[in-house]
Amino acid sequence: MEPEKTELTKTRSKPAAHSPRRRSPRYHTSPKRHWRPVSLSLIGAAVLLASAAACAGPLPPTPVPPGDYERTLTHDGRERTYRLHVPPTYDGRRAAAVVFMFHGGFGSARQAARDYGWIEKSDAEGFLAVFPQGVGRASTWNAMHCCGAALREDVDDVGFVVAILGALRNELWIDERRVYATGMSNGAMFCHRLAAERSDLFAAIAPVAGAIGGRRSESAAEALPPQPSRPMPVIMFHGRRDQHVLYDGGRTVKGAVVGRIDIGAEQGARFWADANGHTGEPRRESLFGGRVERIQWPQQGRKAEVVLYAVRDLGHAWPGGRKPWRGADDPNAVIDATDMIWEFFKTRRR
Repeated sequence: MEPEKTELTKTRSKPAAHSPRRRSPRYHTSPKRHWRPVSLSLIGAAVLLASAAACAGPLPPTPVPPGDYERTLTHDGRERTYRLHVPPTYDGRRAAAVVFMFHGGFGSARQAARDYGWIEKSDAEGFLAVFPQGVGRASTWNAMHCCGAALREDVDDVGFVVAILGALRNELWIDERRVYATGMSNGAMFCHRLAAERSDLFAAIAPVAGAIGGRRSESAAEALPPQPSRPMPVIMFHGRRDQHVLYDGGRTVKGAVVGRIDIGAEQGARFWADANGHTGEPRRESLFGGRVERIQWPQQGRKAEVVLYAVRDLGHAWPGGRKPWRGADDPNAVIDATDMIWEFFKTRRR
């Protein structure tokens, strides 16, 4: 495999503030050494700063100005792209959390940034938002049983995400303990796979309207992610009227990949509950006059929380988002997935 190549193309940004020029150190020519007392509090602060830097990763050479960027890198012989949003509060002096947002099939990085509210949430909360781009005409992700060119050509999308993280480390100060992933539809399917295979990198995930696995056809073997190496906090959303990825699982009846057989949403939540060490049945609670059901395995010590929000009148859509195109299911719901996901993410660390 050839080494990763990264090309940086800025699409919009604010001008960087000029930092004061550092002066070269001056050395005493006298043989006498002049010692100055150093406060213990300053020493302690330096130790704490060094410890924080060790957790967050090395400081990049210069801060990246706030704005929106399009990045290109070569991974596994393919030229891949992703969009990066740097919030106004980022100044390179403090490590920032990272949220990956994976679009659905026939979507795009630009569409996901526009329709699901993550740019606005990034600006309000100060995290870095990353929108990778899928492959092929349908812009798909390799979720093991779906979809399109990514599946047919066995594209290394997991490696692509790892390469993006490496590129981010080179230009931004990221908090390695606060890296999160969410996705819609095929992007949510991939999100399940990514977290299972690289649970060492992610602090929590939030799949929306995407099955954890299934079969690409009647004759194909069932594909499921591997067991994660550590407990993974998971928050999921799924519409009970979804006909593209059925809530109860089974053969798809609508969409570009009719005939695919998906695992149901509650089975997907159970996979993560089992992986996190939970036993027994989840708590079930009716919310908003029965329009939403919360199905939850609460955190118990090292057993990370798993929660699924089943939305009664929702089809194949992001709750509280925008319609990505004419004819798409109505995303208006009594809940806002982006708000709820960030509230879940921000209390979790790897």
